[in-house]
Amino acid sequence: MARRTPRARRPLHATAMLLGLLLVLTACVDGGGDATPVANEPADPTDPTESPTTGFEIPLGEPGPTAYAHLQAYLDVIVEPAHFDECLTTDPDTEWYKCLPGPRTGSGLGHQVHRWAADQFRRIDGLEHIQEQPFGFPIFKPRNYELTVSLADGSTYRPAVFPWYFQGVTPPQGVSGDLVDLGGGSLLDRLAAGDVSGKVIIFTARQVLNAATVGAQQALDWAAEQGAIGAIVAVEGPSNELVAQNYNTFEGPRSLPTLIVGEFDGQRLVELAGQPAQLVVDADIAEPGPDGYSSNSYAFLPGVNRDQFLVIGTPVNGWFTVGSERGPGVGGLIYLARYLADRVRREGPLPYTVVFTFTGAHEMMGFGQERVLQCLGPERVATYVHLGAGLASRGYIERQGEPMPTGLPATQRALVISENPLLETATLAAFADVIATQALTVSPGGVFNPGETQAAYALQIPTLGISGAGLFHHSPADTIDKLSLDYLAPVIESYRDLVDRLLDSDPNSLRNANAVADALAGDPIGYSCPGPITTP
Repeated sequence: MARRTPRARRPLHATAMLLGLLLVLTACVDGGGDATPVANEPADPTDPTESPTTGFEIPLGEPGPTAYAHLQAYLDVIVEPAHFDECLTTDPDTEWYKCLPGPRTGSGLGHQVHRWAADQFRRIDGLEHIQEQPFGFPIFKPRNYELTVSLADGSTYRPAVFPWYFQGVTPPQGVSGDLVDLGGGSLLDRLAAGDVSGKVIIFTARQVLNAATVGAQQALDWAAEQGAIGAIVAVEGPSNELVAQNYNTFEGPRSLPTLIVGEFDGQRLVELAGQPAQLVVDADIAEPGPDGYSSNSYAFLPGVNRDQFLVIGTPVNGWFTVGSERGPGVGGLIYLARYLADRVRREGPLPYTVVFTFTGAHEMMGFGQERVLQCLGPERVATYVHLGAGLASRGYIERQGEPMPTGLPATQRALVISENPLLETATLAAFADVIATQALTVSPGGVFNPGETQAAYALQIPTLGISGAGLFHHSPADTIDKLSLDYLAPVIESYRDLVDRLLDSDPNSLRNANAVADALAGDPIGYSCPGPITTP
């Protein structure tokens, strides 16, 4: 098959995001000499711009439109140039890939979305004990990244790249070696590659969000053991999009500096095997402490029973613009918090306490979710409801490597439910229309398929949530147009109906019905509560 032509021009979505970005901003992370991260100060009640009583300009209306308006506000924070501190070039028009905003963990923008999220809680009358809890976390802070390949005619090829966080770093000048094609990175490909010592390897991986899923991490670890000095991974994403990859920081940093390129650029690089390449991943890794932290935030809606919790959560960090990935979950959670607070004003206290939480470090597999649940006490959590990734992503197919809309929802979405008959019955009833009309897969939790609710499931908490992967997730093109209000509205309405059903259920009965899931749960991930929190 003929090679598809790489795209040299800057994508339109990058142009839009860079409009008005004229200064390289410095992160403002409050620290000090102490090894403990500093919490953000609460809102000043004398400041009308921060007052908890100012409310929202967005009216509390129908689930879909209200959630959509709140997700727009979240995305506005992400694309606001004043919040972005990781533009690593003075020439963003040419080196656009070094100036891609995203609420990445530990960045100034990554902290900003947490401050914004907690402020949304403060605006909701009836929520109590609103608090932001920092937790120490290693932070990857890039200073520069680039790839230059020398061509036979004396010119150079410089594709768009993005670093694979925590895979390794180089000196500021980078490392140099000949390109070696490792095919798909399989065991047979590795055996056929020959000597890779002192070389820069390149291989192609299927589009996934976590490398271990398709063996990419095994290929990188093998290359490092064989003496390779750098790696390039071409991800088979849509068109020539950069598709960032999660990294499990629980395993600690690795040694092989690695760059990600788009699929078409990867094809061109494979053709250049044998040519000299210079690879740069100049970065610092901040240890957990004043400069290395993420955050979780909490808000409580006290019920008649204050010893049992229904917890509703979603992450707020992500790689780039996270329009269809994180946006619907964030908007949906704010809607649910406002809806339930309004229900309390109309009907009186709920049967038991609801906890709303925005969690951090998700794309670094830091599982702020587990820390939240450990702080609350897993034995007190009757159910964990997760508003995860891909709640309303549009569907696409690829033709000749180019994405084409199907006019249907994304197919890689699953409603993951603990093996709990009471929870299953309530969830299937609430989501019946979405399952039927949006081809939403239903999957048991199970130790091998917990989705984004892995932490809650392992803590033996009855758990449900949607996990999904839209075609543009983890790419700069994951803008708001990659989701649909027509898909979002019934999904958020289903979450609302489910929460109402759960609050009418006995929390002890829900826990007692979780015996099968408890037996399958396995061990928790291993993150603990970072410190005391206040509860009603």
